[in-house]
Amino acid sequence: MSNPSESRSLKQSQANQRSIWFHLHFWIGWIVAIPIALICLTGGVLIFEQEINQWDNKELYQLEVTGTPMSVGQVINAYRSSDPPLRVNHLGIPKAPEHAYSAYTSGGKVYLNPYTGELSKTSDGFSISHLLIDVHRHLAAGKFGQQLAAISSVVLALTCIFGLVLWWPLRVRTFVRAWKRGQALDWHNALGLVAMVPLIIMSITGVTFTWGKHIWPLIEGDTPSQPPRPTVTAPAGVEKLPIDPLVKKVKSLMPDVRWTGFQPSNWESSAHAFFFSDGTNNNIQLYLDPYTGEELERRDGSIQAKGMVAWYRRNFGRLHTFGTYGSVLQFTWGLLSIGGMILVVTGIWVSVKRWRRVKG
Repeated sequence: MSNPSESRSLKQSQANQRSIWFHLHFWIGWIVAIPIALICLTGGVLIFEQEINQWDNKELYQLEVTGTPMSVGQVINAYRSSDPPLRVNHLGIPKAPEHAYSAYTSGGKVYLNPYTGELSKTSDGFSISHLLIDVHRHLAAGKFGQQLAAISSVVLALTCIFGLVLWWPLRVRTFVRAWKRGQALDWHNALGLVAMVPLIIMSITGVTFTWGKHIWPLIEGDTPSQPPRPTVTAPAGVEKLPIDPLVKKVKSLMPDVRWTGFQPSNWESSAHAFFFSDGTNNNIQLYLDPYTGEELERRDGSIQAKGMVAWYRRNFGRLHTFGTYGSVLQFTWGLLSIGGMILVVTGIWVSVKRWRRVKG
């Protein structure tokens, strides 16, 4: 027979351990409750980012098609000739003739009407889509908000793990209790169980976007998970070739895939980079020498570095949004993100009820 004093001591030890996990889950959750709620809510809404952006900026997706649109070379020159001049880091190729070009430039994201040459920024005026993105990525507080969002994401992953430890002793009939009793704590536990793994994945992948440049060197060591981009040696006294003939050449080399993006050679040793999609998750990259027009390298899904780090680096963006896994999965992923906000609300409600009970 077990000794009663030993049994009481064991129960007290278990209660103390549970109390520690509870307070960790409770207090760190409270500290970043508002940032987590905002990030999760906006993340769920942003599954419709493309639709919201097109609705919010109709004028950029319902252009009047008049005459022949500007060539890609003319588009790049229009950015470079603006006041102040803009360096194009990545040019998004329009999907339809009535869509504007979008470019990530040295001055932020800037659109261009290929029929008039007019430049516009969505950040110049109020934009729902811009506000949602700004809150989700920066908590609408610039660089400080971006770092706070990353820290909050780490905390969210930790609170999920602490919540799992707390839930484990009560794991039997979790969903039955939520359905029959319907108390806030029961629903908090049930929803936490469903959303825990997705929220951890969203948190880790979200942090990778913010801290990737620091994370990759640490985990890759001397073996990069992505091969470096090809570079070129600038011949003395030789100018770079015009962009438009190179675009024509690349289109002839890739006739059966959709051209999605272009990164021009902005430095003496950098190559032109062209991006294509074959309609699946396979994205193709083609690099050209800007001085000779020679194809330097072509990368697709069949040429990939091996290992978990390389796999994660290729796929963390997709895992964060589930945007390329089908609309049903993407919508479900968005609902689970909103579930993170509901967990914050129910957690606060449970806490308030506990305080009232203690005071009473």
